[in-house]
Amino acid sequence: MELELISRRPARLRRDSPRLLLVHGICVGAWVWEEHFMPWFADAGFEVHALSLRGHGASAGRERLNDWRLADYTDDLRRAVARLDGGPLVVAGHSLGGAVVQDWVRCGGHAAGVALLASVPPWGLAYSAWQMMLSSPDLFHQLARLSFADAQTLDPDVMRRHLFSDDLPDADYARFARRVQSESRHVGIELQGWRPFAPMPWQSPPMFVLGGQDDRFIRPDAVRGTATYYGASPHLVPQLAHALMLDPHWEDAARPLLDWVLKLHA
Repeated sequence: MELELISRRPARLRRDSPRLLLVHGICVGAWVWEEHFMPWFADAGFEVHALSLRGHGASAGRERLNDWRLADYTDDLRRAVARLDGGPLVVAGHSLGGAVVQDWVRCGGHAAGVALLASVPPWGLAYSAWQMMLSSPDLFHQLARLSFADAQTLDPDVMRRHLFSDDLPDADYARFARRVQSESRHVGIELQGWRPFAPMPWQSPPMFVLGGQDDRFIRPDAVRGTATYYGASPHLVPQLAHALMLDPHWEDAARPLLDWVLKLHA
C-alpha cells in the first residue's frame, strides 16, 4: 500500500525541535495542510510531514475505499511514523484524524505529544450527531448522505456555511470543493463510538486539545469533554469553524499549537 507523505523542511531547523506529523479528516487528504499549516510551522523552524490515509489524496486504495476500516487507517499512521523514525515526534490529528491518532496510541503508538484538533471525541460521534440533528438538521442530512452518495454531490451552500467561517473567499471554497472525495462507510459507522478507539487516559502522552467556538461538527462541549478525559486544558478559538487549517482564522489555531509544542520541549 503506497502512502502519500508530503514534507516541508525549514530553512533553519529549530534546535532540538520535534518533527510534526499531521493527519487529515474525512473526505480530504494531506493537501489540506499544505497551504497554511505546513509552511507556517516550517518557517517557525519545524520539520513538518502530512499523511494521506489510504484511499485519500495521492495514496493508493481509492478504488477500495469502502473496504477500509479504522484499523487500516491506524496501520497507515503506524507505517508513516516508522518511515519518520529517528527523534521526537508530535502527532496531530484533525476530526477523523484525531480518532486515528487516538487509536494509534491505544494500540501502542508512542509520541512526544499528541494534538487533537476539532477531533472526534474519545466516546465517538453519536452524541455529536444527535446534537447536530437538533440544531443543524440541514448539515445532519447532508452528512447522512455520505453513506450512499459521493461527497461531490453534497449541497455546497450547506457545507460551506457549516465547514467554514462566513468570511471565507469564494475562490478558496471552490478550490476546496473541487478536491473533496468520498469516505469509507465502515469508518463512518465505527466513529459513532460502538468500536472503542480511545486509549485509557494514563496511556496517553502529553495532549493538546483545540476546537473552534463556531464548529458545528465538533462542538465546544465535545472539545471540553475530550480535554477533561485526557487531563488537558481545552483551547477554544473564537470565530473558528471546523475546517480549521483552511479557515480564514487558521492562524488562531496554529499559534496556540505552536506555543504548546515549544513549552513541551522547553
